[in-house]
Amino acid sequence: MRRPGTRLLLDVTLAMAAIAGLVVLGTRETSAPGVEVERLDPPAAVDRVVAHIAGAVATPGTVTLPRGARVADAVTAVGGAVPEGDLDAINLARRIDDGERILVPRKGDSTARLLDLNRATRSQLVALPEIGEVTADKIIASRAEAPFRSSDDLVSRRLLSTKEYEAVRNLVTASP
Repeated sequence: MRRPGTRLLLDVTLAMAAIAGLVVLGTRETSAPGVEVERLDPPAAVDRVVAHIAGAVATPGTVTLPRGARVADAVTAVGGAVPEGDLDAINLARRIDDGERILVPRKGDSTARLLDLNRATRSQLVALPEIGEVTADKIIASRAEAPFRSSDDLVSRRLLSTKEYEAVRNLVTASP
């Protein structure tokens, strides 16, 4: 059987050891020796956009431009449009998004006559095959929530079935 004094001595010793440990931890340096932290500037690409310019331009390809650049800036960066390029068919004042493809059509090219899903009126949409008044209203409501990034959004947003989309795929486009 233990004596009560032994138990008290053991408790006091443990308490003293705990206090000594806390004192040692509190007085040592907070950073480990030999460890350095380097802070880097954010990548330059954060303030830049890359776009693919194709069609009737001098040198089609990708360009890197400052964020907020316009379609006109991108066309200029690839050497401008060729003489048969139809710049009136695209919105040169529109800001471009990173990863976007911009097509400059040739004059008389069918792509110049595509119906833009982000700007089409209800009657223009209803005039398309497979799209009635109810579907036209759904398309307009959907683009009000978020602009279409491509015509494929008609299927991904469940506005048209794949079969219905095939009937209008070559008649529509989506420009932000």
